[in-house]
Amino acid sequence: MLMKKRTFPIFFILFSTLLFSFLYGCEKDVIPQKKQQAFTEEFDTVANLYNRGWVFNNKSQPLGTATWQQGLYATGKLGLEGFPAFSYHSSSDEYILAGFNTGNNIATISSWMISPEIEIKDGDQFYFYTRTLSGSAFADRLQIRLNPTDASDNVGNTATSVGAFTSLVADINANYATGATGYPQSWRKYEYKISGFPKAQKTRIAFRYFVELGGINGLRSNAIGIDQFHFEPL
Repeated sequence: MLMKKRTFPIFFILFSTLLFSFLYGCEKDVIPQKKQQAFTEEFDTVANLYNRGWVFNNKSQPLGTATWQQGLYATGKLGLEGFPAFSYHSSSDEYILAGFNTGNNIATISSWMISPEIEIKDGDQFYFYTRTLSGSAFADRLQIRLNPTDASDNVGNTATSVGAFTSLVADINANYATGATGYPQSWRKYEYKISGFPKAQKTRIAFRYFVELGGINGLRSNAIGIDQFHFEPL
């Protein structure tokens, strides 16, 4: 009995020391998650967009000769071509542009521009500016979509598929109106708040230039520009 009484305090101290070391070691191993930071994309050059993780995928049918490209604003023999950027540092071409030549003949245009991976959650917000050509008689359309399942850039394989981007945030000019009630003919700001993402997760935001009966010989589609995309976490 005397030996047991002497051994117990020593054993207790040793056990407590090991338990403290284990718990403290586990605590040190916890690495805090890096919070998503606000960021702004000015679309200065297409090359920089690729370097920053933007993805471009043209699924138009029949397929045209172009996809999303650098904005266009130049003075030539026929006068001004295109329109100037909403915001720029050194060139009025500093925006992103998609037009009728993304589809050939009479086409279903489906040309995607997809953001880098972003961690989003309910309450986060983003905005951007967009417009078409002044006086355009051809209807244009833009969808904004989210991938609710993962951070892939899967858009499917056809002009009508959306792949993993099943969450529709907005459909600008879905009824193909023209003129004052159609796609804005001067830069207009569109703002959206994230919902349906109660827990933070990595995903991507997709801009889909989507026009039925578009293309070079179609009744619809001219050109749209997007500028100054900004993401602001809650």
